[in-house]
Amino acid sequence: MKRLLLAMSLLVAGCALPVSPPPAEVTHTLALDARVTVPAPLPAARTLQVMPPTAAPGYTSPAMAYRSSAYELRYFARQRWVDRPARLIEQALADGLAAGGASLVSAGSGAQPDYRLLTDLVQLEQDFTGKPSRVRLVLRVQLVDVAARRLLGSDTLRLEQAAASDDAAGGVAAANALLEQAVREVAAFCRRTAGG
Repeated sequence: MKRLLLAMSLLVAGCALPVSPPPAEVTHTLALDARVTVPAPLPAARTLQVMPPTAAPGYTSPAMAYRSSAYELRYFARQRWVDRPARLIEQALADGLAAGGASLVSAGSGAQPDYRLLTDLVQLEQDFTGKPSRVRLVLRVQLVDVAARRLLGSDTLRLEQAAASDDAAGGVAAANALLEQAVREVAAFCRRTAGG
């Protein structure tokens, strides 16, 4: 009987203890800074359509990917992108190329562009296998002449930057810096490939 009373009193006392809520999920942006300067991507009077990028397996959700060993891809438990990285990259490319002077044609407009930009997100992750950790962004890009139905050129951008801190926040800052570099390089690729 004494044991039962003791167990009951411990149970009641346990119910009165405050329960701390789980840590909140944090969402991060991956976007182009409005002050970034982008070179002119196309010759004058030419139009461009930025197609939604495809994403390699492992990078199709808003989960923030990282690697702590060579063949294991993991995701931060409470850190996420505000949307799928491929969609965020698409918006950054559209914003940056428009800022560089490109006349963009939206997918639902019915207008036929001169060029179509195709991109594949191959890799976006923070690598903790070395110190400091590094963020890698790999994008495959193709430029198509729409009227001629011809692939003008393709390239693979392999970008990497050390994170300022070995945590998700450091990775986010490095990823945003890499995104700016990627948009500039895509603009230069379009200009070079289109013969401008």
